[in-house]
Amino acid sequence: MIKAVVFDVDDTLYDQKAPFVAALAPIVQLPSSFDLTPTFQAYRRQSAAAYAQLAKGNWSADEMAVQRLNAALHVQDLPPVTPEAALAFQEAYQQGLQEIKLFPGLATALDQLKARYQLGIITNGHTEHQLTKVMNLNMHRWIDRDAILTSEEVGLAKPDPQIFTAMNRRLNLRASESVYVGDCYSMDVRAAKQAGWQAFWFNHRNLEVPDGDWIPDQTVENPAELQDLLLALTTLTRTA
Repeated sequence: MIKAVVFDVDDTLYDQKAPFVAALAPIVQLPSSFDLTPTFQAYRRQSAAAYAQLAKGNWSADEMAVQRLNAALHVQDLPPVTPEAALAFQEAYQQGLQEIKLFPGLATALDQLKARYQLGIITNGHTEHQLTKVMNLNMHRWIDRDAILTSEEVGLAKPDPQIFTAMNRRLNLRASESVYVGDCYSMDVRAAKQAGWQAFWFNHRNLEVPDGDWIPDQTVENPAELQDLLLALTTLTRTA
């Protein structure tokens, strides 16, 4: 029986691609029709490795910004940008993240879920940065600070299943009583399933399902479907 619904943050609660493209487009100066989705996805994939280099002292914050962006641009054979341009992108991107909004329908679903389930967040990244996003999304309306785990504060990061176990301890629940909602198959779906959780895949980027043994319990492909799935949870009969 599900007792807790826990969410990823980036590109699950809000559209992370929009501020990314808005910040990058003026710098790379490509036609508006050019699809930067592969660059965006590569930028996201490099998150854990980039922060690991920063944590080890191998890169400064500025070096991380430059290396991460240029590695992502390389995926689409785009030329590297100067350090100054990379830092300008980073500043514009961070500014864009100050204006993020929940995907349509999520607030309604969260209102209903809060009455029946414990709610939480597991997210990779610096605690201060991620909590700023949580506040900008007004998630404090539904989720207490104690139910938010960041990789920095617990010393574990997705896709390590142990971060999900840490959340079980925080909520005092068994793995079988928890479901995770996320957009990334490897970081969210596979990791949650390996931890014994149920996993709902919000595949709104229409990514191919990788080969593997870990099948999401539910898959939805747009915000309306996600809202319907979450609202369906509120109709389930719960037993002690």
